[in-house]
Amino acid sequence: MTTTAHVQAQPSNAADQPAAVTLAWRTLGVNDGLYLGPDSPTTVSVPVPPGLTATRLQGTMQAPMNVDAGFLEIADGNGTLLASIPVPPAATAPPQTPLDIDISAARARASSVALTFTLRATDNRDGFCGPLQQLPLSGLTTVFTGVEAPPTTVATFFPPVLQRVSIYTPTDADTAEQQSVLSMVSTLTRLYHNQPLAVDVITQPRGATPPPAGEFARTVVVESGGTAGLSVDGAGNPDVRLRVSGRGDELTTQVGLLVNQLQTLVQTPAARVDQAGAIPAVSGDTLTFDQLKITGKTDVLRTGTLSVGVDRSALGNGRVNGVTVHLLADYTPVPTDDAASVVIRSNDRVLYRAALNDSGRLDATFDVGGRALTQYLTLDMALVYTPHQTCGPLIAPITFQVDPKSTLTLHRGGPPMSGFTALPSEFSPSFMVAMDGSDPGQLVDAARVINAIARQTSYQLTPQVVDLKTAADSRSGALIVAKSGAIADTTLNPPVGGDATTVDIGLPTELKADIADGLGSIQVFGDQPHDRTVVLVTTTDDWRLIDPLLDYIDAQPGGWSALTGDVLAAAPRASRPM
Repeated sequence: MTTTAHVQAQPSNAADQPAAVTLAWRTLGVNDGLYLGPDSPTTVSVPVPPGLTATRLQGTMQAPMNVDAGFLEIADGNGTLLASIPVPPAATAPPQTPLDIDISAARARASSVALTFTLRATDNRDGFCGPLQQLPLSGLTTVFTGVEAPPTTVATFFPPVLQRVSIYTPTDADTAEQQSVLSMVSTLTRLYHNQPLAVDVITQPRGATPPPAGEFARTVVVESGGTAGLSVDGAGNPDVRLRVSGRGDELTTQVGLLVNQLQTLVQTPAARVDQAGAIPAVSGDTLTFDQLKITGKTDVLRTGTLSVGVDRSALGNGRVNGVTVHLLADYTPVPTDDAASVVIRSNDRVLYRAALNDSGRLDATFDVGGRALTQYLTLDMALVYTPHQTCGPLIAPITFQVDPKSTLTLHRGGPPMSGFTALPSEFSPSFMVAMDGSDPGQLVDAARVINAIARQTSYQLTPQVVDLKTAADSRSGALIVAKSGAIADTTLNPPVGGDATTVDIGLPTELKADIADGLGSIQVFGDQPHDRTVVLVTTTDDWRLIDPLLDYIDAQPGGWSALTGDVLAAAPRASRPM
């Protein structure tokens, strides 16, 4: 079967066709770009929303590199060929060729469809000369048809594809309700870490019924009372919602079903959790790459790159201020007449360099600390392989593969970190949350901050709601949402303080400023006396000053990770936060 690179199917009767929706792979939690090498199948599992069918694959085929003749094969998980697309010669190929391919014959399994991409290069008459043959695909999307099926059980309530969750809770939420809401925000953000899930917390009068959620969205109601448990109200209907109920600790325990990802086992409309389980955490100060799920492999001819890394929040309990890496790797032995080398960097800082030889084994030890150690520890390896023979049928790339027995030895300690870049690791695995109650919207503000921070890690962050004094005096990391006047009565010493129109700025020489209508700020500072990091959301006047700050964070391409410094602030008439 041969399919042209650009096909636009025209339905004979649009009225008879099921509704179609196009979803970019990034919104599905899948990388929307592929780099294909010859005869090296790449399989991607594409999530399929319940009730929908994947019918078309769209995207862009970039100009091939060092390929004079060949074709692109696309098959499903059973090996059924879905399309065979000619690849234009590299010398004459346009920069981009649109793809629009019928994949309706692909079989879906376990709420996903597997697609295997293979580049078949047919111009190998001169052997490998370099650079490596490659075909890039970008901007991949899937067209689905059908109607999303409403959930009927706890197991199906949170589907594989989700764009928005609205959590409704009473305006006068008690501590248990606040705890449950914030735990659910953190947990859902983790469960859908690879998707740009929006999690909204909305307050409403106690006992009110929220509106229907809409397409690719879900509604959750967290409210004290009744029998403890999770129940699907209106199962199978468009206004379906998940109700989390109970009293006191019973209410907060119910969220544990999601924290431990056990909801998929509950094939009924209701469930009750009697005791919350704990997520296992790594222990010890020497961790193998296998424990941390760090893997990496690449083929190199002339030049190549390989990046591996780990989320700093995955390194267990306790602050880490340095890491010793013992990197082991296997590679194709390099003949003595050839030349090969590796340079390893982290955050653009060179950590190690060495020549590769005929041993086929790399055994390297080096330290990562200071500015090279960020929230995500990345090892970027630049590889060079130069064969003695310029070109010919005997030339082939070398393979370089990281050994899972490699280790990270953690050096714990150091002072508490300041600034937005201190998170999420300073809140891992748990932190306190306190609200002074000066505004009914504080729970919404706290939820938005937790959502922004939790997006930066694939590991569970566990908030614990406490009173303001407990959070201020604790040695645990804390998110505090309170008026500046209330903060002045605590032991905290934030960079920016004050009350009403008077603002105190913590410079080497204290600066006092008079700012009409007050100042709203989000501050992240190291609380040295308590050896922890504090996130403070505060205002010297109206709480509406906080909204533009949270909107600004949400609008950044990298969200929280795009912020630098330790204070984000705005006055009422400011054009943008500063």
